[in-house]
Amino acid sequence: RPPRSTLFPYTTLFRSPRPGRHMNRSHRPKDSSTQSSSASSQQTSSPSSSSDNSLMITLLETAVIETGESDSLLALGPSEDDGRYDWAEDDDRKQQSIALPGVREKHSDKEYADYDTGKAFIKGEGDASSVHENDVAQGSLGDCYLIAGMVAVARANPALVEDLINDHGDGTFTVTLYIRENRYSKPKAVKTVIDARLPEKHAGTPLYAKLGDKSDGAVEMWPALIEKAVAQQKGSYDLISGGNIGKGGFTFKGASELLTGNAEGYMRTSGLDEDDALLHIALALDDKMPVTCDSKNMADDEAMSKEAVKYNVYGNHAYAPKSVDLDGRTISLTNPWGSSHVTDLPVADFLKYYRAIRINEGP
Repeated sequence: RPPRSTLFPYTTLFRSPRPGRHMNRSHRPKDSSTQSSSASSQQTSSPSSSSDNSLMITLLETAVIETGESDSLLALGPSEDDGRYDWAEDDDRKQQSIALPGVREKHSDKEYADYDTGKAFIKGEGDASSVHENDVAQGSLGDCYLIAGMVAVARANPALVEDLINDHGDGTFTVTLYIRENRYSKPKAVKTVIDARLPEKHAGTPLYAKLGDKSDGAVEMWPALIEKAVAQQKGSYDLISGGNIGKGGFTFKGASELLTGNAEGYMRTSGLDEDDALLHIALALDDKMPVTCDSKNMADDEAMSKEAVKYNVYGNHAYAPKSVDLDGRTISLTNPWGSSHVTDLPVADFLKYYRAIRINEGP
């Protein structure tokens, strides 16, 4: 088949420009007023313009014969079934059949965009596997508990994350989450088919969970896909922000349970001494168990908040411990923002600034 360039200048006369990602972001049909205007224009076209069109079509037919191109090039103008452009080539990309989850009310002016180069997983340079903790970064949504949980599971067992997402290669993905029907039931695998459309902050940047590695023009999406699947199950992104995760929809018992199907243990730091805190976290990391920590709410303690920020500890925020120095008696933790990490925090200050440790011990 000859390259498209052999048809120049014929095809440039007839092809409607294929929309870029952002022209297509809202996925709405043409405005009816635009269609009416177009129809009116066609009805009042002059004989000379009809003659010109006939000449152009004759030229295109000649080009098709000379190059052996498909006669699909002759399919000009709007299609009959949906009013959109009738593209010369079929687009194999698919979209999810269920409605997209709503964005937060304060983001109501933002639109969805199709990340058409998105893949579930891409192995970044220097990464041991296609799932790595450095793929994850929180966006403009208060779901640090979920993002920190992704970091913890990716650090403990990357294969578990890979098992959660099936990339169909057509713009859709099946995401598995482990959901409880009620507080007394056990988590069960629930599959959700979603697509690569995400709420967008600005061109190429998702509004919520960020993209991961990049390779040959493709972008990694697994954190954003998991976040979207959770929002899909809850009903909206707003319902997975902060304390809203406990309202309506499925029963939530921890991010690591949602991602692994195994129950998450919860320990209050108020009942631990320094050695307990160090050993619990160190052993969990050594045994490849997902572990996260919740910082205290410091909104009413300005002095403590100022002290904690010096270590990059922010109030009412979730972190994923990365390492423990038993000799130096310090703990280092990953901030789900993807920056401002906590490095070598003395255990005494850890107990001062953090209220809980969550460990997923597996089946």
